[in-house]
Order: sequence, then C-alpha cells, then structure tokens
Amino acid sequence: MVGQVKHIIVIESLTNERLTGKEIYDDCIRRRIDLYGKNMTHNYFSISKQQELTELLKYYQTNAIYMTGGILIHFEMHGSKNLDGLIFSNGTLIGWTELIELLRPINIIICNKLFVTMATCYGRHLYKGVDRLKKSPYSGYISASKAVYPIEIVEKFSILFEKLIEYGNLVAAYLEMEKTESNFYYKDSEATFNEAYQSFYDKQVNNPEFREKIKAETKKQCEEHGEPFNDEVAEIFFEKALKEIYAKQKEAFDFSDCD
Repeated sequence: MVGQVKHIIVIESLTNERLTGKEIYDDCIRRRIDLYGKNMTHNYFSISKQQELTELLKYYQTNAIYMTGGILIHFEMHGSKNLDGLIFSNGTLIGWTELIELLRPINIIICNKLFVTMATCYGRHLYKGVDRLKKSPYSGYISASKAVYPIEIVEKFSILFEKLIEYGNLVAAYLEMEKTESNFYYKDSEATFNEAYQSFYDKQVNNPEFREKIKAETKKQCEEHGEPFNDEVAEIFFEKALKEIYAKQKEAFDFSDCD
C-alpha cells in the first residue's frame, strides 16, 4: 500500500531559534513509538552544513537495502526566499537538484518507498530539482508553498506524526492533518512528473526550432514512403512525437516493476 512507513529520520539544521525538529522528535515521534511499542525505527540528526547532510544521506544510501518498509526523511530547515533550495544553519544553501541527487539513490534501492516531509518555507518547490529522464527521487512529499512559522510546524507535524505512528501510513496520516486546514500539501511522484513534463511540453509547443526539426523529419518520411505532406500532417506528427517523448520519459521516471 502506498504510504507505508517503518523508518522515520528527522534532519534539523537550525540555530538560535526554536528547535522544532527536536521538539517534535522528542515529544511526539520517539515518545509515541516507544510508548506503544511500534515496530518502527526513529533517528534525529542535527547538522549545520552540506557536507554533514551529504555524509548522512550517503550512509542511508548504503544501508537502505537493510531497511525493509518505507522510509520517511523529515527536514527541519529554512527554505530559500529565492525558491531555489534549503538553507543550513551556517547560512549556506543546497539547491533542489543537489538534494534530489542525494535522495534518488535511496528511493531506487527501496523501490520507490521513500517519502519526504519538509517543515520549511517554500519547500513545495522541491519538484524543480526533478529530472524527467531519471528515476523519481521519492514516492511522495509533504511541504508548504509559502512561509510557515514554528507554532504551525509543531502543531501540524505533531498531528501528522501521531497519525503516522498510529496508522503506519503517511497518506492516511496526511489526510487526517489536512482536516485541520494545514498549509502543508502532499504531492506524489506522478504529479511531480506531470508538472515537469507539462513545463517541457509548453516550451516545445512554442519552440520554432523543435517544430521545424519534427516537420523536416516528417517530410522526409512522407517522401520516402510516397505519402502526401502538408501542414496538417506535420501537426499530427508533431503531437505524435510529443506523446512518444512522454511515454519514454514516463518509463524512465516510473518504477513499473516495483510492488
């Protein structure tokens, strides 16, 4: 079932402010898992720079093969106001593409059972780092599209993790959190791919060079087979070419052979 989680990893990079990640981990995640004897693992990490995050995620790349069940990585960091990544407590930034490249190997190893939650401002822009031609870096993620504040983070994610520990399923937990009119939203890999492809499609539809390339190839094929060629035929083949590109990219992105 999509959304099943057995391993929770909290990664926080904050300083001189309310440590919402530590608070949620101590008061909700660790306490509830231990109290109810749930068959779930949990870990909290406080980091200050990209090197530490890289080493940590590479550790999980190595050990993910031994972690049966879904993995949830929860980030407690500031999101860049430029919408281009996350900011560490030392003030440096990791871009979305760099973060995606660290997450993808984990998701591949566990066959599309990696989930990401982000208690960050503008975390919804994580999708900008996704490459349509490579496997999806996550099965789904929860984030916000605007600025969020500590009180909201603690309140909403406490509900999310309480329900996740109760149900063992992130999607079910999110649906409960959604009832509280949260500013955090769930997006799965399917929606991520469709948004990325739509951006590509919109660019190519209005790209005269791409259109001329397809038109020239279509004309050549028609001439070789003795078939008529005109603008209507060119348009039909243009749309066909885009559909074929979509199918190939979707195949590359998806995990069709996973359970």
